[in-house]
Amino acid sequence: MSESWKPWRSLAAAAALVWAVSGQAHATYCGGPCYRSAPAPVVATSWNVVALAPQVETVLQTVYETVYENEPVTVLQTRYRQAFQTENYTVMRPVSETSQVARKYTVMKPVYQTTNYQKKYSVLKPVYSTQRMERRYTVMKPVYQTVNRERRYTVMRPVVETQRLERRYTVMKPVYQTASRERRYTVMRPVTETRQMERRYTVMKPVYQTVNRERRYTVMKPVVQTTIVAQPYTVCRPVTETRQVVEECGYYETQRSIVPGPVYERQVRVPVADPCGCEPRGFLSCLHRRRAWATVAVQAPPREVCQRVYVPRSVVRDVCETRYVTETMTRQVPVQTCQMVAEERVEPYSVQTCQMVAEEHVEPYSVQTCRMVAEQRVEPYTVQTCQLVAEEHVEPYTVQTCRQVAEQRVEPYTVQTCQMVAEERVEPYSVQTCQMVSEERVENVPVTSCQMVAEEHTEMVPVTTCRMVSETAQRQVAVCVPEQVPVTYNRCVAKVVARQVAVQTCTMVPVSVPQCLTCP
Repeated sequence: MSESWKPWRSLAAAAALVWAVSGQAHATYCGGPCYRSAPAPVVATSWNVVALAPQVETVLQTVYETVYENEPVTVLQTRYRQAFQTENYTVMRPVSETSQVARKYTVMKPVYQTTNYQKKYSVLKPVYSTQRMERRYTVMKPVYQTVNRERRYTVMRPVVETQRLERRYTVMKPVYQTASRERRYTVMRPVTETRQMERRYTVMKPVYQTVNRERRYTVMKPVVQTTIVAQPYTVCRPVTETRQVVEECGYYETQRSIVPGPVYERQVRVPVADPCGCEPRGFLSCLHRRRAWATVAVQAPPREVCQRVYVPRSVVRDVCETRYVTETMTRQVPVQTCQMVAEERVEPYSVQTCQMVAEEHVEPYSVQTCRMVAEQRVEPYTVQTCQLVAEEHVEPYTVQTCRQVAEQRVEPYTVQTCQMVAEERVEPYSVQTCQMVSEERVENVPVTSCQMVAEEHTEMVPVTTCRMVSETAQRQVAVCVPEQVPVTYNRCVAKVVARQVAVQTCTMVPVSVPQCLTCP
């Protein structure tokens, strides 16, 4: 503290000294002339003026700095593992029993009946009739006549004469000449030029900075408590009851019965006595005996008939029924409750910030331009010309002339004339007419009707009854077992470290400066 107040004390002493000589300070400013306060040049006495000059000193100053260090800490942490415990429990196993019960049901049996009824309907029957008719028409009949006539005509008879002549003609004969010529043409020749150019562009360059910060977070630490809780549970207790059931256990048996035979009539010969009272004797007595036919009722022998008859039989049986009665019981169960306790922790972390700084780049590139330059060229070529020259030729030829000489001729011919004569004709034809006559018909249509007749049947139905049998079984129950496990983690501890830092201090020290003797 004493070193920090030392420059302020020097400044206070200098200020008091300046205030003491404030009367002469208006005339001079640090030994320099002042034209505003002095009305006329005067001669002053020579004496020293005190001024303040800065003085720099280097002092060692103690600076306290906070340093974070990682300190390993071992803590017992509660962890839970899963274990299995054997537990006995009662299981009700169902036992099924099957018995046959007679069930009567009614079946609707369809009975079909077919009845014919008459259906009358009308039909249009075609009746055809044929009539004979006559058609009269007129026909033009040709009648031919032949007449002989003469025809006079003139015929030109050819007379042929032959003569020798000459024919003169001119032929154009081609004469070919070859001449060399030049053809001038302009060609656009491409000229390529390359120029170097610069392209300026701005690139955002990332600048990374790392800052150390602290992050405070809350950790929920589990605290386990064990409590004994009464837990109600339900137990099914079997109760067995016995009741009597009457069952029908009848059966079918075959019974044999004697059925008397039918009675039918039969013709039997019966001997008749002689009305005179004498009876023949000897061997021929049977031939002379008179016999008559009589109708007698005769019964056929009996027959044995087999018939299945149902014999009912009722049986009383004891049936055991087991029903379960629910009972509520209570047991003490340990329950572990886990409560989360908030714990605040400090974690140092570094944050890296990225700032984009604009940086200008220059990229050279070449541009290639192409311009077309006209260039004249000369190309020699050969031209072949053709000139036609007249040349006279003489060709002998024969000319055959034909002249016509008139000659008169007579030719007989026959002329046939045709004259149309009208003739009337009669043509018979038949016309068939159709007339629809109504005719009534009868058709037998079968109609089937269905009537449902109730018929009773008996069916043996298996009935299954289920009773519960208690059994003891074992099962594995998952149990959560707590364990204390040592866990080592690094804790960040803040420490204050003192170090000496060189600090430069500036002190204002008064200095005597000689004053000038004269002021202009």
